[in-house]
Amino acid sequence: MSYITYSNAITVNNKTWWVNSTGSGLYTKPLKAMINQVEAMLSHHSRVFLLRFDLRLYQYTAKNTLVSIFNRRLFKWLYRKYDLKRIGFLWCREQEKAEQQHYHYALLVDGSKVRHPFEINKKVRELWRSLGGAEFFPKSCYYNLHRSNWQSVQDAVWRISYFAKARGKDKRPSQTKRFGHSRVPIK
Repeated sequence: MSYITYSNAITVNNKTWWVNSTGSGLYTKPLKAMINQVEAMLSHHSRVFLLRFDLRLYQYTAKNTLVSIFNRRLFKWLYRKYDLKRIGFLWCREQEKAEQQHYHYALLVDGSKVRHPFEINKKVRELWRSLGGAEFFPKSCYYNLHRSNWQSVQDAVWRISYFAKARGKDKRPSQTKRFGHSRVPIK
């Protein structure tokens, strides 16, 4: 059974982070995995660029296949365009009142190679629409994280902690994942 916390702080790797647990609370396992991926990327790069966006669908799908295909195509383009060594990502599947699910997504890349989302937003929109996705909402939501600046990282952790909220995660087949994340190891 998944554990839900209603606390406004969580400790991961001996660091305490403020999180947005307002309302339905947060699933702790994916929340810790998300924070671990942010820390892992910062262990490899002194600066990390984090881009947060939403991916919407026209109709319900029982599986997360579109997100897997989207990841493959986006990563291939990112590696080629920016000559990246690693890519971090986080996503969650949500469905509350709508007939179809949507995804909250965060992309983490080397911040010395990417500092602004314009080109990536364009590519994400193009890829998502080519896969039959309905909308892509960037909301100009990006963060330039600095390993030595705790506040820059805390701001991003607060924002992505929303991904782990408990509400809206249960309308799915039992074998379909609610969350996904990269497996970048800590250096």
